[in-house]
Amino acid sequence: MNWLGRLGVLGLVFLLSSCYIPDKFKAELRLSRFGDYSLSFDGDLLHVPTLHEYARGNIKPDDEAERLENIRRDLVRDVAFKEIVPKGKGRFGVRYEREGRLGKVQLVALIRRDARLLSLKSHENGAIVVAASSPKPSDAQRMSQMNVSIQGEFRLTTDANILEHNAAEVRPFGRYNVYIWKIENTFSPVPRFLFVRDPDPSRPLPEPKSAKQ
Repeated sequence: MNWLGRLGVLGLVFLLSSCYIPDKFKAELRLSRFGDYSLSFDGDLLHVPTLHEYARGNIKPDDEAERLENIRRDLVRDVAFKEIVPKGKGRFGVRYEREGRLGKVQLVALIRRDARLLSLKSHENGAIVVAASSPKPSDAQRMSQMNVSIQGEFRLTTDANILEHNAAEVRPFGRYNVYIWKIENTFSPVPRFLFVRDPDPSRPLPEPKSAKQ
């Protein structure tokens, strides 16, 4: 069994736990071999429940403004959202920027744990797994029938020694490598990769507070 299987993260990789779908986006994760990260997303977010209600004809023009404001309030709870612009019918143009350093055992999610599009998870044995959520084939088929697409590009720039990844392209950039995923539709493979972080004697990691972190 490979590393991803041993860590039991396949469920995380393929669970569609988010009520948001990314589209027309450019996203980048800069990740050091020590676990320092900088994550950015510039593009559209689509609110899935609202898309379904529009498809069923359940939303009237007079109701749209209030519904969009409720969604905006949901997103703005995360201070990493620097810009949120309603575009109508459940679509928002957003700019997201977040940075930090992964603890010994920690989960960082875009957007959040219960609505994650992308997650960074560190394990006590030093492994760091990054994985995007993916719709089930049946959900992807329904999205296709609704003319809902997922298009964009995700890049990972890192000096870490990646053990596993499914990037379509890898480019050298000085002492770094740039891993590139181009998402063309709802059936495109979603990003996932794994590495074991290097110890940093000058900045020791704090012990995890609990196994549930």
